[in-house]
Amino acid sequence: MGADLANKQPVRPLQQKPGSTTVLLLKKDGTQTNLVINVYARAPDLVKRELQQLLENTPGVSVRQVGSRFFIEGGVNGEADAKRAAQIASLYNGQVESLVTVGAPAVDRKFNIRVDFFFVQYDKRSNYAVGINYPAALGGPNIVQSNITFDLIAGTTTTAQASIVNQPLPGLDLAAKKGWAKVMKQSTVVMQNGTEGTFESGGEQNFVQQTGAAGIFQIFKVRFGTDVTVLPRYDASSGEMEVKIQAEVSDLTPAVQGTPLPGRNVSKLGTNVHMKLGQSLVLSGIRSQSQQRSSTGLPLLSEIPLLGAFFGTQAGIKEDVEGAVFVIPSVVESVPRSTQDLINTAMRQYEKYSGDLEDMDAYDKKPGATPTPTNQSGATPKE
Repeated sequence: MGADLANKQPVRPLQQKPGSTTVLLLKKDGTQTNLVINVYARAPDLVKRELQQLLENTPGVSVRQVGSRFFIEGGVNGEADAKRAAQIASLYNGQVESLVTVGAPAVDRKFNIRVDFFFVQYDKRSNYAVGINYPAALGGPNIVQSNITFDLIAGTTTTAQASIVNQPLPGLDLAAKKGWAKVMKQSTVVMQNGTEGTFESGGEQNFVQQTGAAGIFQIFKVRFGTDVTVLPRYDASSGEMEVKIQAEVSDLTPAVQGTPLPGRNVSKLGTNVHMKLGQSLVLSGIRSQSQQRSSTGLPLLSEIPLLGAFFGTQAGIKEDVEGAVFVIPSVVESVPRSTQDLINTAMRQYEKYSGDLEDMDAYDKKPGATPTPTNQSGATPKE
């Protein structure tokens, strides 16, 4: 009996690796049955559950089963998310394949996404100058300057003006100024889910300045306003949203001494955030404090403690600035009124406008309501 067991050949299985095959059964009654046999490395139901768990925090990506294989498809905002989807697919060799691309539209594009931006800034300024203001130079070859207009036909002088510069008489500096300002800008962008939307508002100021030789002028354009680019991805089954944002806000500032051209205060923002629908987010907070103090006057004498106040001027500037950028995404589910009513209302308000923006209501300036997330079966998920 032992010899018989030793001479038996091992039974080899029909299937050595995962795949599909067909078996044709010929029955005694003459009928034929063709069977398709799929062999999986892992159970399909288990693979599908694991893929959904691994990708539940990636809006715009879904899992589709075709025959015996699974495909991860959709679009993401960054290269890192695309590599992550490919890495997940590699865990199930031959059973899962990633078709995720960067920048492609989201799987579900039937939603319109509204993103509201609020740019808020507060600032407080104060400055003072106290003391004796002495001239920087005394006397000189041009201490007296005159301007005379003479009429040759009448033989008389029509106008005459004389001024004394670099005079030795000091002046008195006694001034103080303080004030505050607040700025609030709102930008609203509506776009299709998974589609990039842009918003630009502002303008250009043209300034003429002499350059090079006398008589040659050049026009300088200084741009200001708000530029926003948004790419949202919303997953209706989980209520998760991923938003890629590029924003730039610029305002003109008064020209500095020595040039007629103004400056610009520029705030730039670029980020990719993940959030629940209905949540608001502060993308950037700005808070700065600056203080300057200067002393001018007669050399050496203005530097004497206490007594130096009689030989110079003490000046100081203090500035506090605080601002933030708020982002509120929402889903546009329905139009509150018909298109024609909306246009008629806006035109009536345009005709009645007399300079008071507080009474204007051309469009809804508040973010939309938050829809309740639903699962794939259509039921509302329980907490």
